[in-house]
Amino acid sequence: MARRIQGGEESDRKAVAINLLDLVMSSAGRMVAPVAGYPGVKLVGRSIQEALHDAETQLEALRALDARLRPDIVFTLLDLTVEAEAMGLGVDFNERRPPSLQDQRLPKLERFYELGPPDPEKSGRMPVFLRVAEDLPGIDGGLRGAFVTGPFTLLAQLLGAEELIDRVRLGDTLVEPLGFATEVVGGYAAALAQRVDLVMIVDPASVALEAPQYDILYRPFVSGLAGIIRSSGAISLLHICGDSAHLLEILSLAGVEGIALDAKVDLARESARVPPSLVLMGNIDPGRVLRRGTVEDVRWEVRRLLRHTGGMRNLILSTGCDVPYDTPVANLEAMVEEARAWRRRTTP
Repeated sequence: MARRIQGGEESDRKAVAINLLDLVMSSAGRMVAPVAGYPGVKLVGRSIQEALHDAETQLEALRALDARLRPDIVFTLLDLTVEAEAMGLGVDFNERRPPSLQDQRLPKLERFYELGPPDPEKSGRMPVFLRVAEDLPGIDGGLRGAFVTGPFTLLAQLLGAEELIDRVRLGDTLVEPLGFATEVVGGYAAALAQRVDLVMIVDPASVALEAPQYDILYRPFVSGLAGIIRSSGAISLLHICGDSAHLLEILSLAGVEGIALDAKVDLARESARVPPSLVLMGNIDPGRVLRRGTVEDVRWEVRRLLRHTGGMRNLILSTGCDVPYDTPVANLEAMVEEARAWRRRTTP
């Protein structure tokens, strides 16, 4: 049975979002929330470029997909170029793939400092996503989720990934650059958090950090961003693309309320390293299983994961990362159906 939030005032919705762990643990079935907005764009016959520039197009796609899947969390589209574009970097858009930053000459960080953090209400495509976030409550009452780029990933975009990692290896504490990146992301995150129930920090570049580096150099900034999100009225979640198993103990101390694991992480095995006070999300493979598999492949993989995680009370079934545009909606429907059919084992 789906756990949907029906109606209610904004304060009531926030109260439920703040108690996500209680909601997850009290569910008779397994809550399910694939990160799967882009197949909705294809479903309504629109391009990704259109959906990322026009709020009404994006909402049309999300509503259409929500009507088919009825997930427990409805997310905006995932776009990790929004903050960098608002800082002046060029973006390449594609009809069928998420956008990417252009190969471009990057200015010195001091130039970005001079510009200052962008205004989320006015800069780049940030207002498009704020508008989408505002109207997500109308999508059949599900919890509402949005995304921001992790500060380390944003800094890798502004500075260049190779230069950033070189500076880490040379012992640069990066206090000023990371503080600035956190300020940029924090302003946008706060604006989103005032409109949604959950904000997920997506931080692929940070997978390159060793656990001590993450702990000493970066964890304080993630904790600060989580605090901004929480004080603005939403739950904070964290997702690192790739195999983040080496960071799990540190991520558990980062101040977020939940961690979304990539498909490269063995969720059943590594979950023991995360305290049960945190929500875990994951981690059906979006490419190998959902995009390229058959409906029966999807059902088998979901049943396997549910079987191996049957004792986990703090799990939301999700995808290991963003689902590609051309993923068959029937495969997503099969994923959700299997989660709905699952029942928590009871002890005599």
